[in-house]
Amino acid sequence: MVEKAKLAKVKYLFLNCRMSSIAGWTSVVIVGWATTFNPGKFNSLLQVTFNALLQIFPIAVFAFLLTGSFFSINNAFDVQEDTNAGKTSNLVARGLITRNEAILFSVIIAMAAVAFFSYMGGILGFLFSTACAVLGFLYSVPPVRFKKRPGIDVVSHGLFLGSLLVLIGTTAYGGALNETAYFFAVGFFVVSCLFQMQNLLGDYFVDRDLGIKTTAVSLRSWERGRYFFLTFATLGTIGTIIFGWYLAIDWIIIILLISIQAVNILVYMPWVSVYKIYLFQLKVQPVFLILWGVAILLVTILFA
Repeated sequence: MVEKAKLAKVKYLFLNCRMSSIAGWTSVVIVGWATTFNPGKFNSLLQVTFNALLQIFPIAVFAFLLTGSFFSINNAFDVQEDTNAGKTSNLVARGLITRNEAILFSVIIAMAAVAFFSYMGGILGFLFSTACAVLGFLYSVPPVRFKKRPGIDVVSHGLFLGSLLVLIGTTAYGGALNETAYFFAVGFFVVSCLFQMQNLLGDYFVDRDLGIKTTAVSLRSWERGRYFFLTFATLGTIGTIIFGWYLAIDWIIIILLISIQAVNILVYMPWVSVYKIYLFQLKVQPVFLILWGVAILLVTILFA
C-alpha cells in the first residue's frame, strides 16, 4: 500500500506539469535543434532517421522536464486563481499534492534539465537554459511574480517559452547559432506572446475579480484588450515576414511559421467570444502546436 501511494504521488507530480500542454513547447526546442542538424552527411534515409531520433530523444526528455517545471511551479502559486476558474489541471488546488511537494519537484526537474543542456551545449547551453529556468520561475514565484506585472507578463513568456527554447535546442549538441535560429527565436517569441495573450484574455474576468493586474486587466476592458492584442498579432506577423526576408530564410519556412501567427490573429477577431478563446487555448492550442511543430521540424531539416 505504501509503494502504491508513493507511485501515485509521483504520477500526480508529473500530471501537475500539465503534460498535454508541455508537449507542444517541447517541440520548440526540437525545432531549434533542427536548425543545425545536417541530413546530408548521412548516406541513406534510414541513417538520417536513426541519427535524428537518437539526438531528438534526450533533448525531448529534458526539454519536457524544463518546460514542465514552469507549469508545475505555476500551479503551486496559482491555487486561488485556478480554483476560481474551475481548472482541473492544478493538482495542488485539487489537494492531490502539496504546494511544497510541487515546488521541490519543480526545482529538481529544472536543475536536471539545466545540467543536461549545460553539459551538451557548453557555455551557451548553460546561459540559455539557466536564463530560461530563471525567467520561468520568476514568472510565477512571489514576490517577483512577472505574471502580475503588465507588459512583463507577456514579454517574459515570449522569452522563456519561446526564444530561449529555440536557442537551447540550437546549441544542444554544440551547434552554432545561425540565421534560421535567429529567425525562429524572433518568430517563436511572437507566437509565445500570442499564446500568452490568449491566456490573459481567457482568464480576464477571474484575474480582474481577484485583483491580479495583468496586461489585459490593466487595459480596463476585455474588448480593449482584444483589439490591443489583435494589433500586436498583426504587427508581429508583419515583422516576422520582414525579418525572414532580411535573413534570406526559405519562403516555405517563413510561410509555415507565420501560419500559426495567422491562426492566432483569427482568434482575436470580434466574433470570437471569451468562452471560445478559453476553449481554444485549453482544447485546440496544445494539439495544434504539436502537429504544427512536427510539420515545421520536417521542413526545417529539409530546407534550412
